[in-house]
Amino acid sequence: MNNLIKKISENLTERHPYIDFKIKEDNSLLIESKSSNGFEILIQHSERENTIHFNSWHFHFENTKDGKNELIDYIIFGMSKHGRLKTYSRNGKEYKWTFETLNENDGNWYSAGTTGLINLNFWQKSEINYYQNDLIDINELKEKTSG
Repeated sequence: MNNLIKKISENLTERHPYIDFKIKEDNSLLIESKSSNGFEILIQHSERENTIHFNSWHFHFENTKDGKNELIDYIIFGMSKHGRLKTYSRNGKEYKWTFETLNENDGNWYSAGTTGLINLNFWQKSEINYYQNDLIDINELKEKTSG
């Protein structure tokens, strides 16, 4: 098992034992959602980069200290109510995914990135759904790290 996956799994086991996760092969870890309105989080490691997946949305991070720190931030937001996945679908088929984060200062949601597929059924009405995890309390994490 590589160091990144090992550190994440150890952190989850020690600090959040109620969160279900699986190590898939030696280079990936899957954090399972606790609700039907949530989403799975998959972290994949390779020599060149690390990738996080929130269902079909994904983002690539450099395999550097800064890149790993940014990845951890996304994991935290993805596990908390401060992050949500906005999905677009037509005729029941999702074609676009946007990960949004909550700004506590103004109460607005801001896009952190979008992943999409070409959907040729552009004449059909889009349906928007939101998915959100509530696995950790981000404010509790802030208190622990500042105190």
